[in-house]
Amino acid sequence: MAHIVERLNPPRKRLALMLAGGVACAAIGWLLFADRASPPARDGLVEQAQVVALQPFSASIGFTGTIVAGEAIGIFAPFDGAVKRVGFTYGDRVGAGQMLVELDPAELQQSRNDAESAYLKASQAAAELAGWESSPEVGRVRRAAALASADLRETDRKIHETRELLDKGLVPRSEYDGLIQQRRSQQMAVVAAQEDLAATLARGRGDNRRVAELALANARSRLAQMNSQFNAAIIRALDDGIIIRPPASKMDGDSGAIRPGMLVGKGQPIGAIARAGGLSAKFRVDEGDVGALKPGLPVTVTGPGFGGVTLAGRISSVAGEADADAASGKPGFTAVARLDPLTPDQARQIRIGMTANIAITTYNNAAALVVPPQAVQGVAPAATIFVRDQPGTEPRAVIVQIGRVAPGEVEILSGLKPGDTVVWHTAAAPAPPVP
Repeated sequence: MAHIVERLNPPRKRLALMLAGGVACAAIGWLLFADRASPPARDGLVEQAQVVALQPFSASIGFTGTIVAGEAIGIFAPFDGAVKRVGFTYGDRVGAGQMLVELDPAELQQSRNDAESAYLKASQAAAELAGWESSPEVGRVRRAAALASADLRETDRKIHETRELLDKGLVPRSEYDGLIQQRRSQQMAVVAAQEDLAATLARGRGDNRRVAELALANARSRLAQMNSQFNAAIIRALDDGIIIRPPASKMDGDSGAIRPGMLVGKGQPIGAIARAGGLSAKFRVDEGDVGALKPGLPVTVTGPGFGGVTLAGRISSVAGEADADAASGKPGFTAVARLDPLTPDQARQIRIGMTANIAITTYNNAAALVVPPQAVQGVAPAATIFVRDQPGTEPRAVIVQIGRVAPGEVEILSGLKPGDTVVWHTAAAPAPPVP
């Protein structure tokens, strides 16, 4: 019996050795596979897992700008003159019809008088030509022509009578010849009178009359313009809003503010009324970000002086030409976001010139697969995410296509599907100090 046991023992030893070798190989293989196919696990790291599902995802970029008047009504001086009175302070809220500035029209009075005098003269000349054929001058010339014709007819009658007397030898020949000479002179006088009448009548027709009508129209327009300017000596607000300063003069360096006593020129900007419902946010965009902006993109605007108010709006314009920043020398583009109409409470809180923080939503996906940035290893096109197929199994590496990136989120376009469990490691929380 003992020899039978002795014969069985060697196989058992060999079997044990074979099993031990297999376990060792499996351990080595597992270590090699784990080093290549699982997220690296180091001391102080904690494994995290997340089941991905379709969810809304958006990406945005932020800028810092200024609240400006989006829709403003310009206020300009109607004529050259001195400021007599100012009824506002820049930044005030004004109502439609409120008196803003009163100008002294003394210098305008002389120009208005000259315009009225020119109008009266042109009106008189046009009236004369309108009834020219019945005017005294035409009547005088017409009477002269009629008188010359009557004198000629009288001379013709005398010549006829004298001829009969001459044939009878009752009058001398010289008397008859004198009448013939007189008729020649009177014939020339009739022709001259008819020409004078035709020329006088022509003065009231055609181009002459048209010139008089145009001169009257110009004089009337000039007088109306002067009257309008004269009546506009008191400048009033055309709508409700906030009155803001005009652009500062680069020549004299003043602030552009209007003060009593100062001289203003015709067309000089006095200010502008920014409608409360038409504010905008103006900001500068670097050339690297300008491609992501386009009119219509939604924006959210906040600011340190907003008192917690958040405004919404949309991009209204992006400059097509770059301007160099004087400080950095880098090209940039000016963009404007038109804000939605403000409520009365918001209008009282938000002021033109305040600092604005503009967040622009550049991308929206209502059903996206999103993972934390820590779950992504490597960069495109070889970005990798580790996915665990079953609980308790080792994760496998999956190459994914990355979409947009937002703070704390990365959009995955391909490589994952809803329900996949994504695995990654994060640093463990520090241990509490030992008392």
